[in-house]
Amino acid sequence: MDSVEAKILLRNLLKRIKTQDDGSHQLPGVLTDAEVEALQLALGLFDDPVAPSIPIAVKPPVAPVSAPISPIPAFPGQEGSTPAPVETPEELEPPPARPRIDLDLSALTRPSPPKNVRLCLDFGTAMSKATLVQDNDDTNSEDIHVLRLGVPGDQEEVSEVMLISSVYIDANGKLWFGKAAVDRSMVEGGDGSRQRLDNIKRRLSEEGWNEQVGPRLNPTDLAITYGDMVLAYLMFMTWAVNSCLEEIGYPWNLPRRFAMPCLPGEKGRETVHRLGRVVGEAQVLADTFYSTLKNGIALVEFLAAVEELRSKPRDYVYVAEDITEPLGVAGSILSWKTVVDMLILVVDVGAGTSDLSLYRVHFDPTSDKNVALEIKDSSRGLTEAGNHLDRMLIELIIKKSGMTSDDPMWVNVRSALELQIRDLKESLFNDEFIFVSLMNGTEVDIELSEFLELDAVAQFGANLRGAMVDILEAVDPSWINWILAHPSRRLVVALTGGGAELPMVKALAAGSIKVNGQHIPVAQALSFPNWLRKLDENLEADYPRIAVSLGGARRRLIQRGAAARITAGDVTQAPKLGGYYVKGN
Repeated sequence: MDSVEAKILLRNLLKRIKTQDDGSHQLPGVLTDAEVEALQLALGLFDDPVAPSIPIAVKPPVAPVSAPISPIPAFPGQEGSTPAPVETPEELEPPPARPRIDLDLSALTRPSPPKNVRLCLDFGTAMSKATLVQDNDDTNSEDIHVLRLGVPGDQEEVSEVMLISSVYIDANGKLWFGKAAVDRSMVEGGDGSRQRLDNIKRRLSEEGWNEQVGPRLNPTDLAITYGDMVLAYLMFMTWAVNSCLEEIGYPWNLPRRFAMPCLPGEKGRETVHRLGRVVGEAQVLADTFYSTLKNGIALVEFLAAVEELRSKPRDYVYVAEDITEPLGVAGSILSWKTVVDMLILVVDVGAGTSDLSLYRVHFDPTSDKNVALEIKDSSRGLTEAGNHLDRMLIELIIKKSGMTSDDPMWVNVRSALELQIRDLKESLFNDEFIFVSLMNGTEVDIELSEFLELDAVAQFGANLRGAMVDILEAVDPSWINWILAHPSRRLVVALTGGGAELPMVKALAAGSIKVNGQHIPVAQALSFPNWLRKLDENLEADYPRIAVSLGGARRRLIQRGAAARITAGDVTQAPKLGGYYVKGN
């Protein structure tokens, strides 16, 4: 056991200690062998400060490699000038050979899985989710399994059904994922010298997919791109999915849909192709490193496996179609058992992107008038979301601390803040106040009210409302006229994603919204659908975040990008739907 692992175990052990009513402390549960070993190691350090009773295996950190500085050339005729030595190609030391990796390609040749079972992967900026749905044709129902990814990810105390979207390369050149990545980074990089990759999904919606990761994130001399860091995380997520499928008795090569942000035109098509490819590659890599992934894998081995995997074309038959994140949410709302007649705008505010789409749903189980369609050209995606607020909170803390970029601790303080900013933001919105002790000794307190009063925070809410207006003014006027034709009708707004409870987001579903000079009344959709409450009321707390994967794995009943329009209150050329009910566990 090395010292970093021991520190992590001891830190987690301290977190388990409970304070009793009388002020005493109690440690519930049973200690694991690893926790006992960590305690013995710590005791050994006190017994003999020179040579601990249990040897600590600590490898020296790999120093970051910086570009060599070229000698300044001498000008012709300059006195004392000496030509700079030039190495010939024969004198250059060849790069070390990568290890040979035998890929596990069994997923490409396994027997075809059942045709009535689907997965949907929702690769999130902060948390990732996955849901399995099986259609039962004999009973016209569904079995729904929200996969408990947090269990194999060893983060049940955070969430059983969500997986932390983090990657960390430690000082010894090892890749760690999820909660292990967070724990390792806090021990090794708590002084601000290192960074953890938390926002890797944004490379899908922004530029930088092929950009190399810098030395604060990658302390080795091995080159890795942000795109391959995304692949590394998807490998870990797929490994956790595999573990869950094995537990409930399903094969690993099930067809899987994958959720993605709302991106326009060529950018959207490029992202679908790119994400589909890495979803396919992730399965092979997860199979290849299945027995070692939980304890971290060497970056050099991962890169060698990727190189071997891409050495020839592969056909990943288990990769199904993409879905937009609002489309997944819309699919999770409807039960198809009760009468539904509405125009619904889904606003999905995640950690990395905010995505919006408009849907027309008219369902009556007793008639043939069944319509569910995504209105053409009504999808919008913003790169402003939870991470946008994270950055604003960091700036406010730094400003109130009085630090400037001239301070020698500037970079370290900011880097340390980035490692803990998500927890700080959550505490701020839950407790309406935070007290922050910076690593340079400065103490800062922030109240929620002063954060919400920032111009940039107010602009975030205004941009979300602006996207709603842009959608409603761009679609055919007949959709808005349908609402105005009856005094009881409202534009239904469904708020989902990790940011659904933010005050500026909740304000989008209250009162009215002005569209082309007319005030359209709005109403918020149920924060937890009734059909899902009957299925499993324990999912209520997690629903805003699991809605995309849950709805995305269900039968495709909502027609995407339909060109239909409303005429005299009815939808022309409407797709026909078949109703069904659901059950699950």
